[in-house]
Parts: sequence; C-alpha cells; structure tokens
Amino acid sequence: MPKDQRKLLVLGAVFCGGLLAGIALVLFFQAKPQPAIDTSNLEGLLHNTAQTAIALPPLADAEVELTIDRAKLDEEIARIKTLATKFGGTAVQGAGDNSGTEVLAQVSPKFTSQFLEAVKHPEKEPAAHVQSEDNQTALVQVRLKFQG
Repeated sequence: MPKDQRKLLVLGAVFCGGLLAGIALVLFFQAKPQPAIDTSNLEGLLHNTAQTAIALPPLADAEVELTIDRAKLDEEIARIKTLATKFGGTAVQGAGDNSGTEVLAQVSPKFTSQFLEAVKHPEKEPAAHVQSEDNQTALVQVRLKFQG
C-alpha cells in the first residue's frame, strides 16, 4: 500500500473515531429535562403590583379586618347584620373564599366610628336602635379572615 494511501486511511479512521466518540459523549452527557418552573408567586406579585399601580379608590368609607374561627362565620355575619340594623342601616355578605369573606354595611356617617367599635368589640354593642335624621350613608367594609 502506498504511503499516501495509508496516511489517508489513518486520517479517515481517526476522523470517524473522533466523530463516533463525539456522538457517544453527546448522548452520554445529554441534558436531562428540567421540571417546569413554578411561577405562581410571580403571578401573585404581578397581580398585586398591578393593583397598587392602578390605585383604585376604596369601595368603602371605612374598613376593618377581623380574624375569626371558620366555624363561627355564620354567627359573626349575623352579628354584623344585627349591628348594622341597630345603627339604622343594613349589611350584606360578599363573596367568600378559602381565606375568609367580606361583609359590606351601610350606616349613617354619624355612627360609623361607633359601628366600627361595636364590630371590633362585641361588648360595646348599643342596647337600643340608633336612628339618624339625614339620608346620608357611609359604607363600612368588614373583612372576616379565618384563623390559621
């Protein structure tokens, strides 16, 4: 075999061997698929950022948040509705979720602070109905959050 053919044959064998070794290395060290990235926190952050950036005015004139036992939800809603009636107004329950619910009360602006105190402290409930002569109303949003 001539010397030039031998060089060409060795060069071809080395090339094919390198090619096969490269393929074997790629198959051996091939990246395993990564699990999908959890973007739930990012979604919540994006929603909260949008809410604060838009800065919608609050629906209610006053707001209060109470932490209650999940089992006492109906009892607490009934108490708030009764309080609203005692202060010459009304109350309705809003939509709820796993963390709690909301109650929107409509009372006279004169009695808003007294109503808030009565909601926060059940022992401060008025004994008799309080009536207002004017037709103005204030909205009070009561957020009921569940313990735990």
